[in-house]
Amino acid sequence: MKRWEFERAVLASDLAPPARHVLLVLAVIANWPGGAVPAKYSPSLTKLAEATGLSRRAVMNHLNAVEKTPGQDGWVHRSRPTVEKARSEKERTAYRLGVPARARRALEAREPDALPREPDAPELGQEMPRARAPRAHYQDHSNTSFQAAVPGPEQIVAEATGATADEAVAIIKRIRNERAPRNLVGFLRRMAADGDLAQHLTEHRAAARLREVESAWTAIKRGPECEHRMPGGSMPHPSTGEAVCLSCRAAERRTSRGVTA
Repeated sequence: MKRWEFERAVLASDLAPPARHVLLVLAVIANWPGGAVPAKYSPSLTKLAEATGLSRRAVMNHLNAVEKTPGQDGWVHRSRPTVEKARSEKERTAYRLGVPARARRALEAREPDALPREPDAPELGQEMPRARAPRAHYQDHSNTSFQAAVPGPEQIVAEATGATADEAVAIIKRIRNERAPRNLVGFLRRMAADGDLAQHLTEHRAAARLREVESAWTAIKRGPECEHRMPGGSMPHPSTGEAVCLSCRAAERRTSRGVTA
C-alpha cells in the first residue's frame, strides 16, 4: 500500500477527528510503500502527543481504538517488546499501518478506483517483498538525454531547499544514516513534497553555525592577551564582531565616534 492510499482512506473514514490526526502523523513517519515504522524509528507516546497537539492519554486512547488485534480489524498493528527488553535494551513498539477491510469496502463502494487491490502486507518481522523491475524491450545507448534529465539526489535537495552542493551532500548522508531508505530518490521526493527537506537544511545550517561559533571561541581563548590582560580580548566576538573584552569594546566605540579618552 502507498501513503496516499492510506491517507485517502483515513480521511474518508468515520473515525473521530483526533484518531484520524494520530494516524496521519504516523503516516508521515512510516516508510512507504508498506506503511511500516521500524522499532528503532518508532515515536514514543510523548513524541506523538507533541506532534499531534493532543494529550498523551488521548493519543494512547485513540491508538487503542484503531489497533488491529486478533479479534478486531484495525488501522494499526503494534508489535510491543517485553517489559524486560523495553527496560534493559530500550526496545520500542513497532507499527504497521493498513486499511481495515470494512473501511476498504466502504471506500470502494463510493469510489471504485480509490484503492487498487494489492496482496496483503507481511506481518512485522517478515521481510518486505521486493518489486521486480520490468524487463526492458530494448536499450538505446545512443540517446542519454532522458538519463541526464532525471535529477539525482543532490539536485532534488538543492532544488527543493536552495542548499549548496556541500549542504545537499551532508543532508543526504544524514538521511541515509538515520532512515536508510530503500529508494533514496523516491524518499527524497516525498520529503521535498512534505517540506521535510527544508527542515533538514535549517537544522544543518544551525548545527554548522554552532560549530563555527565553538571554533571561534576556541581560537579566542587561545589568542594573545589584550592590554587589559584578557586572553583574546581584542579579537572580534563571533556574533557581534566587536572586541570580546568589554574595555576594548568601549574603547573601539569611543574611537568610532571620534571621542578621545
